Amino acid sequence: MKTKIFFLAILFAGATSQGFAGWVFVQDSEGERQTWHIQDNQIKFAAPDHVMIFDVNRNMLCFANSREKTYWQGTPDEFSTQARKDMKNLDKIVDQQLAGMPASQRNPFKQSIHEQMRRQTADSPVRVTVRDSGASATVAGYKVRKYEIRVNNEIRQEQWIAGDIQVSQTLDVARFGKMMRTFQGRLGGEDAALSSPEVISLLKKGWPLRKVDYDDEGYREVEDVTKVEKKKIPGSAFAPPAGYRRISLADIFGK
Repeated sequence: MKTKIFFLAILFAGATSQGFAGWVFVQDSEGERQTWHIQDNQIKFAAPDHVMIFDVNRNMLCFANSREKTYWQGTPDEFSTQARKDMKNLDKIVDQQLAGMPASQRNPFKQSIHEQMRRQTADSPVRVTVRDSGASATVAGYKVRKYEIRVNNEIRQEQWIAGDIQVSQTLDVARFGKMMRTFQGRLGGEDAALSSPEVISLLKKGWPLRKVDYDDEGYREVEDVTKVEKKKIPGSAFAPPAGYRRISLADIFGK
């Protein structure tokens, strides 16, 4: 009897640890090393100069500046509302950022920024389509399938999905999608279309181990995952970085 109970306990412990295991992805983006951590409805993205944390359960965002050792934490609605307001102050913000640049260089650069912001925040409707291309490849040891994402009939992104990596077991994709649309979607424009339900739903199929982004000129930017791990991630990994100073949204937007 004791042997049977011990055996069941071992099975239960194994099933429990497996159920709460998270995913860690290490990727290369144009020579820059980045990592993703996903577990218990939390996502952490870390690049050399910044960190983003999404807590889906609490509907909270965290942005950390690794160079200045600062962070902001709040809701997606707070961020998007403030960002939308600050578009009206774009000239002032750009002038502050470009103060040391000669006027001959500053003016064309400002025009370029204005055009990018106009496209990103345009209120005109966009049409998003996701197409299974049928193409496949192997990335980081996993078989992946290519899906093409078009916005207003223009190719904007490829996602190469690994069906064997089911992040939906530890991430509520529907709630995460709603969070992303609040955070990014209210800004409008074509870039926000990448958080549309059609695109977010790809996470139900698996995780993209390769992403290819296209700009207006057709330039391709490739992100490839180079390492995949499934393991228990400590909860502290999803907290604001220790020793960082908390700042306000006004500080983020340069006021």
